[in-house]
Amino acid sequence: MLDQSIRKLGRSLDEALKRAGQLLSHAEELEIERAIRTLQLIKGKTYAKALLKENGKIINEVAFDIGISLMLRKGRITQAELELWFDEAEKKKFEGHIFQPLPDKADAWALFQSIRQKLSPLSFAAQELIEIQQKKMLPSASSKITRNAAKTALELGMWNLLNREQRQEVIFALDWNEIPRPQRLEFFFWLPESTKAEILALIGNTARENATCAEHERLKSARQQKEAGTPIEPQIHHPAKSP
Repeated sequence: MLDQSIRKLGRSLDEALKRAGQLLSHAEELEIERAIRTLQLIKGKTYAKALLKENGKIINEVAFDIGISLMLRKGRITQAELELWFDEAEKKKFEGHIFQPLPDKADAWALFQSIRQKLSPLSFAAQELIEIQQKKMLPSASSKITRNAAKTALELGMWNLLNREQRQEVIFALDWNEIPRPQRLEFFFWLPESTKAEILALIGNTARENATCAEHERLKSARQQKEAGTPIEPQIHHPAKSP
């Protein structure tokens, strides 16, 4: 099964794992917006020439994002899907939009769905490959996940394959600045309601981020002391106070 998955995704294990990461990792907001802006720029030049030929003039700002970025984010478009969507949208001439570089939302969504269907066999192969690698590289639930294993799990897109206990192991194996933003947000939602309320009551994103970081460090330290058999000093914690 491993050899089959590798052959579908690349010429080597490293190449297949890299491709699997692209197929399973959701595109970031900035990646989507950058693709939309680039598409506007490239196709805008073509449509501007068509407009000049037909009307003898060019209208500035003929391109604008009509909600396509948000739609693709809600559709949880992956990095591989976004790359192919951009390539197809760049080549395709959308009917009824001679002066509009971007497709309308319906056309953009239809193109996205056709690409997702086209890539689905590769996505299944990527999922199989990651699951095989997970069994080989990650310890059992009863074992402690090391820092290197935690980094590998995130780099290879294994997060969605982990159970709650393993996710906690990954989060607490890393320092706060090593944890990607989606996982930081998930950690925040694990906190007790009272703690979340105190953090959200702080003024400014920096203060809230610092308070969440402090809570992570406190809980991480408590886990380490417990694992080492060191008595934990009782304390009253106030996450609402910004460091």
